[in-house]
Amino acid sequence: AQDLDHIIAAHEVFLDTIISRCLLDADSRMLLNQLRAVFDQILEFQNVQDAMYRGALEELQLRLQFEEKKKERERVGEWGVTASEQKEEMKRMKEFEDSIPKMCSQLRLLTHFYQGIVQQFLVLLTTNSDESLQFLSFRLDFNEHYKAREPRLRVSLGTRGRHNSHT
Repeated sequence: AQDLDHIIAAHEVFLDTIISRCLLDADSRMLLNQLRAVFDQILEFQNVQDAMYRGALEELQLRLQFEEKKKERERVGEWGVTASEQKEEMKRMKEFEDSIPKMCSQLRLLTHFYQGIVQQFLVLLTTNSDESLQFLSFRLDFNEHYKAREPRLRVSLGTRGRHNSHT
């Protein structure tokens, strides 16, 4: 019976480890919330980028159609476009060109927020007691892009492990 109890206890430890490393335990709630924030920011960036891309493609199509319309009219011996059509086209083009800085600003802002959220997530990983999660931060920041920007990420994993064992 003691062997079975030992197996059950080992299995419970194993399950607790799995739950912890999947960020599903109470101690990992903050990490999980931060990871969700990272994913939310990625989706928001994708939405803005997709809207920008769709807008650019639509603008390209409209410009090509306008030029084709001019060529077609010239082929049949008419004026390419009227003054009002030209004015309307210029207005639409200006509106699109004026929207570009706003879209770029949105992307820069999202990039800034994303970097901050990722840095916070990496700090949470590096300060976690689970060594596997600490090493996950190293794997996620393998080129040390975030480490160079965040002082709390500059402590090596080996130093951190020794430091944590003394406290």
